Amino acid sequence: MRSPLSRVGTALLVSVLGGLLLAGAAFPVVGGVGLAAKAGADDFLELPAGLTDEMPPTRTRILDDHGGLIATLFLENRVNVSLAQVPEHVQKALIAIEDNRFYSHNGIDTKGTLRAALRNTSSGGVQQGGSTLTQQYVKNALIASAHDTAGQKAATEQSLQRKLREARYALALEKQLTKDEILIRYLNIAYFGNGAYGIAAAAQYYFGKPVQKLTIAQGAMLAGMVQNPSRFDPTNTEKAPDVVVRRNLVLKRMADLGYITETVRAQGSKLPLGIDVHPVGTGCDSPPVGAAAFFCDYVRKELETTDVGKALGGTLQARQRALFSGLTIRTTLDRKVLKAAQDAVEARVPAEGQARSAVDVVEPGTGHIKAMAVNQPYGEKPGQTKVNLAVGGGFGFQGGSTFKAFVLANAIQQGIPLSTTFFSPQEYTSKKFVNYVDGRAEDYTISNASDSESGTFDLPQATHESVNTYYLQLLEKTGVDGPAGLAEKMGVTRVRDENGKLGTKLNRGGSFVLGTSEVSPLAMAGAYATFAARGTFCTPQAVLSITDQRGKPIAVPEPQCDRVLEPEVADTVNDVLRGVVQGPGARTGGDAAIGRDVAGKTGTTNSSRAAWFIGYTPQLATAVWVGLPSVEEGPGKGRPLPMRRVRIGGRYYAQVYGGTVPAAVFRLTMRTALEGEPELRFDRPDPSALPTAEAASGTVPDLRGLTRSEARAALRAAGFEPVDGGLARNGDYVPRGTVAYSSPGRGDAATPGQPVSIFTNGG
Repeated sequence: MRSPLSRVGTALLVSVLGGLLLAGAAFPVVGGVGLAAKAGADDFLELPAGLTDEMPPTRTRILDDHGGLIATLFLENRVNVSLAQVPEHVQKALIAIEDNRFYSHNGIDTKGTLRAALRNTSSGGVQQGGSTLTQQYVKNALIASAHDTAGQKAATEQSLQRKLREARYALALEKQLTKDEILIRYLNIAYFGNGAYGIAAAAQYYFGKPVQKLTIAQGAMLAGMVQNPSRFDPTNTEKAPDVVVRRNLVLKRMADLGYITETVRAQGSKLPLGIDVHPVGTGCDSPPVGAAAFFCDYVRKELETTDVGKALGGTLQARQRALFSGLTIRTTLDRKVLKAAQDAVEARVPAEGQARSAVDVVEPGTGHIKAMAVNQPYGEKPGQTKVNLAVGGGFGFQGGSTFKAFVLANAIQQGIPLSTTFFSPQEYTSKKFVNYVDGRAEDYTISNASDSESGTFDLPQATHESVNTYYLQLLEKTGVDGPAGLAEKMGVTRVRDENGKLGTKLNRGGSFVLGTSEVSPLAMAGAYATFAARGTFCTPQAVLSITDQRGKPIAVPEPQCDRVLEPEVADTVNDVLRGVVQGPGARTGGDAAIGRDVAGKTGTTNSSRAAWFIGYTPQLATAVWVGLPSVEEGPGKGRPLPMRRVRIGGRYYAQVYGGTVPAAVFRLTMRTALEGEPELRFDRPDPSALPTAEAASGTVPDLRGLTRSEARAALRAAGFEPVDGGLARNGDYVPRGTVAYSSPGRGDAATPGQPVSIFTNGG
């Protein structure tokens, strides 16, 4: 029990506090109590930006291309509403229990403050609060606008200075806003427990209904919670009796003030609470995301870390904060295409097995990412993963023979006719390219895969059969820089190099044609979409538009689309790649046929450590990757395991090729995705429009024995771009340090301006 002396002291303190508040109400200058003794009335009434913001941060919504909800992101689960959307009985319930003189005071209820203070003094504890709704709004708004620890501490510290600051701001706020404006701001910002901020989110969480449909009893329960959401948590069975008592107190106050009749009060007091919890998840691993989780994750990271999100802020922290501020993000995702891809990958590569698979679908001519599917659920629980294989899983996968399409396209660009033949044995040692082992140059020898044949082929036949030894000879003729440069113009780079650097150039050398660079399925889908778009490359794009919570547009970079390939060249590539899937020569990719015009290319790396099928129609381009990733991660680690003598989806495979599992996933995806769509056909090539080696190109000069500077000058004089190819295997004797050969080689036809690699004899 408190002593009489203590009570007297408290009473004196109450009197002083009341005097300060009354003085503040009359004139806003109070010396010595933190109200800036030398400040004038204008300074006193000045408000921080956090109090004048119209709406507190609400949920960010990520939408698909038709406006359907993919995911919500929030730090505070809030849905802002207007006062007209809040039933009058809900408004009055809050006023009755928290501030029944709300519409009559000027922001500070001095009478109520003194009464509450005296009541608390006489009882020896806190029985009543003295803050008005305006003061409570000020406190909540200051907390919400504090972005650091110091700001949070200042907004919540238990001190006279904070109370006086809130009182000062409340007086000023009432001069700028109407009572109704203050009331709805409070209703939108107040915390109702269990992560629900604002009356609308609380109505949805506790009763599963919009705020407009709250009953009188339900509104009374929510109004009673704001004083202490933890103490009056209706989801806690032990606290439920206290919640009922509190709700009934609110109903009694409403009846005492004439807001409801005694009959309504009595009826409401007898009702059960009727709690029906509807939690709302946040993030890419919460409902309703589902199969769109990896796409959602991609959108978040793109907005946080790339130029796509630069309008959201100049730093990562600013962008992340903006992402949770009530944005509406419209994306390119097509639910129909996504379902087709997800169903296909789960059907042929079930997550229960060891094999992993990813599918990306890109729209030619726009770069819109229509689907991104992975056969493993997104999350951190056992059996789930947050490693997005659809974008390379962080380190990428070797592209295998899918890279032959770039050599094919560049060969056509250079005027090399499709009738070009090479004898292609089972094993071939390059005459121009070398392999480096521990810094030493060795012969570069490759073999045909066991699903290919040996013999003499022309260019279409070698493509349909995916003949490695043919394509290495073709690369000797084109040079490596032309195909590699073309692939890079089509958006293909290494996901991460040996030093961990992102987005580096593709490997140069003879192994380019075998796809030894680690790339992402998304980039490969975007590259092959270039062929479907007749040579126009569009950077894969996930975000169409962004608006803030007020509906104001936020700038999103326009899609980058460039002509990187002549239309007649792309048409010819399409015609050749059609033969991989359709027709009598379709041995490697026949399982990808979908009953309409389709082109594509298989890809299988050494020992089947990765298997691909990348195909397209005029409407959609789809990349499918399948592999057995190692659990190790990091550059140079986690090398995929061979897919030999394995079971995938209940089927046994002596060896997995691009034309088996990946082709089947492609077929299932595209058949469903294109169901009901018009059957478009590729433009047929016009042979007369193609460049020819004789008419459209020059001849590479003989550079043997020249110094590198002399060779560069000779190439520039002939109209070509010299490129350093490194050390060479000395096929023709030349002095050490001079040029041994070039690629393309002496006498070869090459397009003016084409890169020509210079290989120097290192002894």
